[in-house]
Amino acid sequence: MSKKFNAALGAYNMLKEKKGPLVLGIGTGSTTDYFTKEFLPKLKEKVSDLYSSSERTTKLLTDLGFTVCEYKPGSSIDIYIDGADEVDSNLNLIKGGGGAHTNEKKLAKQSKEFFCIVDDKKLVNCLGDFPLPVEISIKKSDAACLSLHNFSKNVTKRERLSDNGNYLYDIHDFKIEDPNKTEKQILSIDGIVDVGIFSINKPSVVVVGLELGYRLIES
Repeated sequence: MSKKFNAALGAYNMLKEKKGPLVLGIGTGSTTDYFTKEFLPKLKEKVSDLYSSSERTTKLLTDLGFTVCEYKPGSSIDIYIDGADEVDSNLNLIKGGGGAHTNEKKLAKQSKEFFCIVDDKKLVNCLGDFPLPVEISIKKSDAACLSLHNFSKNVTKRERLSDNGNYLYDIHDFKIEDPNKTEKQILSIDGIVDVGIFSINKPSVVVVGLELGYRLIES
């Protein structure tokens, strides 16, 4: 089995031990897809409600026969399951390679627990080798994008919009030595919808998929 499969298996094994009914949030990405396809159907009798972080995930869930709840601010979620593009030693994350970090963060904020599932290649000493995703309001994009150049001269814009209809940018060549400070700095910029640093809403546990099995890193 692949490392991503093993990471998803670890999340499934933890969820099996939870008492239902459970309200789950499901993230977006290749590792999360393993969980959704291979293991979520086995938990169907235990899951009462599901929330999705993206149009892509919603389609996958409905194709599997699940009903997805409409997102509402303040909704209570028991456990949020999602991957990450990078995880540092303090369990800070970079997320948003798929462009869904704004909605992913909303679900993570409303969850009692956040299970992050990754393969061991995603573990880093310092965030920043992976480009940092930023979602920006179209109306205020010029000024906001200019402010991003204070962090790095190498800022690129993606061709497609986010599910929310905003621009997506990536900050390259930027080592994030203080994730919490950087997250707050970028969020304070007028026009920024959200940034793909998860330092305020860190996972409660990271399930690391290995060649053989998995290991848990708890916060």
